[in-house]
Amino acid sequence: MNLNYRKDIDGLRAISVLAVLLNHAGIGLFSGGFIGVDIFFVISGYLITTIIIREIQTNEFSLIRFYERRIRRILPALFAVTVFTIAICAILYDPEKFKDFGKSVIATILFASNFNFWKESGYFDAPSQLKPLLHTWSLAVEEQFYIFFPLFMAGIYRFARKQVPLILAGVMLLSFSLSLYGVSKDPSAAFYLAHMRTWELMIGSILALNLIPVEFREKYGNLIGVAGLVMIAIPIFQYSESTKFPGATALAPVLGAACILISGMEESKSLTKKLLSLSPLVFVGKISYSLYLWHWPLIIFFKYYTIRQMTSSELGSLLIAILIISTLSWRFIETPFRSKNFMSTHQIYAFAASGMAVMLLAGYAVYHFKGFPERQGFEYLAENKVGEEWTFRECNVNYTDNLDTIHPCKIGDRSQPPSFIVWGDSHAPTFGKGLHTSATQHGVSGLITYGNGCPSLLGIAIDPWFGDVECNKYNNMVLDYLKDHPEIDTVILASRWTILVEGNRYKQEEGDSVHLTDTLDQTATNLDAEELVKIGLERTIETILATNRRVVIIGPLPEIGYDVPSANFIASRTGRDTNEMIAPSLEEYLTRNQKMFAILKEFEEKYGIQIVEPWKSLCQGDICRAVIDEIPLYRDDDHLSVFGSELLAPIFDPIFEFKK
Repeated sequence: MNLNYRKDIDGLRAISVLAVLLNHAGIGLFSGGFIGVDIFFVISGYLITTIIIREIQTNEFSLIRFYERRIRRILPALFAVTVFTIAICAILYDPEKFKDFGKSVIATILFASNFNFWKESGYFDAPSQLKPLLHTWSLAVEEQFYIFFPLFMAGIYRFARKQVPLILAGVMLLSFSLSLYGVSKDPSAAFYLAHMRTWELMIGSILALNLIPVEFREKYGNLIGVAGLVMIAIPIFQYSESTKFPGATALAPVLGAACILISGMEESKSLTKKLLSLSPLVFVGKISYSLYLWHWPLIIFFKYYTIRQMTSSELGSLLIAILIISTLSWRFIETPFRSKNFMSTHQIYAFAASGMAVMLLAGYAVYHFKGFPERQGFEYLAENKVGEEWTFRECNVNYTDNLDTIHPCKIGDRSQPPSFIVWGDSHAPTFGKGLHTSATQHGVSGLITYGNGCPSLLGIAIDPWFGDVECNKYNNMVLDYLKDHPEIDTVILASRWTILVEGNRYKQEEGDSVHLTDTLDQTATNLDAEELVKIGLERTIETILATNRRVVIIGPLPEIGYDVPSANFIASRTGRDTNEMIAPSLEEYLTRNQKMFAILKEFEEKYGIQIVEPWKSLCQGDICRAVIDEIPLYRDDDHLSVFGSELLAPIFDPIFEFKK
């Protein structure tokens, strides 16, 4: 049964997809453009429920026809984009990244990419610029809705027809409650998983029940429509990566979309409906699905190839190319497949089954054969095949089963009892191989313990932190361990000091800004990050010195701001120099770290502690190197690789020479 066409819904789609596009293109004005996906969810819930209800009420509902329409709408363009991304990744991606991509192909075709990317959203996961199918997570949420919702609606219309509004409202409230809980406890799950996004679709579904009186809509249609536009516009321009989302912050765009749908119902002549029915917006709305599918891989492939920020002219050209490709996709892929004259019901199901089988086989082959390393024509850099021994994963407190004590790893001359401990956040283990080499040469051994996102700053809380153990609890666990092990006479502190002092990420690094809070002094509310780092570090130093132990601090590493292995691979493939492309200048490093250097110098003079400075080995001439002889010094944008760590071994010698 045909649904009465509403131009304003295509106009609303246009606003949604343009917000997402401009946000992903890195245009700062649209920092909250990601809320376009939430608007799509509301639209989908409204349209799908309207279709299902009309067909149920006229005894025309058929799951075969329903799924056929979804196949015609979704799969052809999705197959085209998937084939394109496989081809480009086969050319541009190194074997490790290509292997990971193969897994995302499988998840995408099985409509489970939201689960896949949720599972991959760990602390050390590859940045989103390396995931050309990342945006299909929202498609997976919708497809999961499409699979189960028709059955759900058919069931409640058969057994509880009069309770449909109440049941849908109950599902909405339950999902919204889960979303609120998820944002506070597991933000990644709240973002990706369908049961915490269902409430957004349910808002649209409830609107499809047409419960709002016509008189009310006619009287207040203009006001409702304008309010809806405002509730969408404010998040687009005011939200950012640091906004806790979805949860309560998703209410504004979701309710805004609902208001716009209400204001344009039936024969409404509201100003919002007229605005959204303008031809340019309607056209963008028509191509919105193809535009959404194509924009992300095209943007990230361009960024990946250039290994730098786009210029304004490049960005403009890229956006035009995305619009052209999306239009062609809509005209020559989407449109023909929607017609039964192009393929019959039997043929479209056969097309879907065979296409999915081919894509799954391709994704499995890429994953199973480890990204086909032989396709490169030269041996893949062995440095990127890091053995588990030097990741020190098992001594990360977040991975321990017993969270009442730390489980440190032993390094150095293992025949000797441990006499030192390395303590800090995820930067601590990146020095592990270098410390191990130096300690072994000097016949001493030690321990490493760390917690992701938890620097050794006593009494200082970090937001966001990435572990299973709150940072103050973890740091107190380390102190308890030191009390029980008096044989440890040296404590080496190693953390990502720069981001703690500065707060902001570096260059193209992804992630939220870092905020610090003093949990031991409730009056310290107006202190800046530099002062809080100084307070927390001084507490740590004084606490350690009070136990008659030495304190050594490893100074800040140069941050690169780009995924070094990936940048190195594409630079090598295209005959460019990685250091010329991404290595920060020495001046940039010194300027960004001048506050931390001042803190370390003050404490060195005040307490007589020992400072180790990695930059003096990593920086040469006027740059801080990212690679040496095409071997990465970093495993991502700020953590040392095993090669980089071992390069630093000589700078640790003074720590252990002191022990002789």
